[in-house]
Amino acid sequence: MIDAFTLPDTEEEDIDIYDALGLNTPVSTDEAPTQAYDPLAAFMDDDDEEEEETVHDMFAPTPVVSSETIEALLATLARDLLDHERLAASVSGGRVDMTSLKVQRDRDAYHLSLIIDMGGEQIKPFATVLAVEDAWKPMAAPRGLHARWKPVYDSLCKALTDALSQQGRPSSL
Repeated sequence: MIDAFTLPDTEEEDIDIYDALGLNTPVSTDEAPTQAYDPLAAFMDDDDEEEEETVHDMFAPTPVVSSETIEALLATLARDLLDHERLAASVSGGRVDMTSLKVQRDRDAYHLSLIIDMGGEQIKPFATVLAVEDAWKPMAAPRGLHARWKPVYDSLCKALTDALSQQGRPSSL
């Protein structure tokens, strides 16, 4: 006897579920289904792409700036910050060559120099600023420096210190 819950043994055949339900079997088409244009979906897709690009840009590594680029930037700033009148008054009879102004880095020190033409003889005064405990500290003028050149040294030191200060703390350079 067969229980009410036991199915009769039948050979396993492929059963057409649609036929069993009394429905027509769907015919598969080889054509790709055409999708209707949905402007809102297109708009939303564009936003997703922009968001991804923004996220990638936000976490992009900061490009490393070469020491030559930093030195050139500091030289330009120092040239603009230099007290030209004080410098010209200090070197009476001399001509200051502003295009020769250079800044060079040497470990924790920055040196600013330029050329002054003193009637055929070129003199290259300099000034040095040190990075000390995350602050800029100008070095004192050399002991043997003639009193006439002290204002030149002070002017160069101030311009370099101001240029470095505008760029931030020593740890940021």
